[in-house]
Amino acid sequence: MKVLVATNARTSEKELRLILEAEGHECLMVDKSDQTIDTIYHDTPEMVMLDVALARPSAIEILAKLKSAPSTWDIPVILIASSKSAAKIAKCYELGMYDYISNPFFKEEIVARIRNIGYVCEKMKELEKLLVRDYLTGIYNRKFFMERFVEEHAWAARYQEPLSFIILDIDHFKKINDTYGHSCGDEVLRQLAKTLTSALRAHDIVARYGGEEFVILLSNTSVDDSLTVAEKIRVTIQECDFYCQENTVKLPVTVSVGVTSTDSEFDLQPDSLIIRADQALYEAKAAGRNKVMASSVKGSIRFNES
Repeated sequence: MKVLVATNARTSEKELRLILEAEGHECLMVDKSDQTIDTIYHDTPEMVMLDVALARPSAIEILAKLKSAPSTWDIPVILIASSKSAAKIAKCYELGMYDYISNPFFKEEIVARIRNIGYVCEKMKELEKLLVRDYLTGIYNRKFFMERFVEEHAWAARYQEPLSFIILDIDHFKKINDTYGHSCGDEVLRQLAKTLTSALRAHDIVARYGGEEFVILLSNTSVDDSLTVAEKIRVTIQECDFYCQENTVKLPVTVSVGVTSTDSEFDLQPDSLIIRADQALYEAKAAGRNKVMASSVKGSIRFNES
């Protein structure tokens, strides 16, 4: 498990690292409070430990932001505090903290708490899979995606952060079904979903939108950065080997991609962003397919000329 520990106490940092690494966990150490949120966004830890002594922003402020952001609210957080900090501990429980550990550290206690939290999170993921996953590909379904879109949009508007939306469509998918059968088409969809998941950040939201269409939500991502992500996806899929009929048939698969971003227009609703991205997707197909196009208030942009 990847665990981020935010503390400016060198002794605590060293002790926790030794305990966690001895149990096989990967440690990310942050000693500056104002770098904690950015590090969590960038490195996507599976668990976070916050020292109650952190200041500007405080552990409570960091926890509040994590638990209010759709992309980070489900990351379990453990507070590093003593019983003397009862009021802060109570506040952190109220905000959604899972547990706390006290210093001096008791190794067996820390190991047990992490194991228990990990077990609960794993069971929650299993339940989530039954409710919000697409039956064929295993990625998120359209209903869940749209719910998250509304949440992420509200968050982006509140904090004036960029939000980008990508829609992609498999080129000539009907021809695959007509030539090799729908079971082959289903296998291509499953392989494509795996390829998308491996190419994206852990907190990016990817879903099957319908048929051969997939959608991706990129929080705190500008239109320029989202274009880079979209082009990476296009190239990865173009260079990937797709197989069906028990790996006896190799298929060339490409996608056309439409991208849009809030472009600081935070009053735009999700439906408007979807319409823009869909128009960009149409333009990518009209331009010859296997292309990335972006649509924004500034007009359409073609990312590549391949």
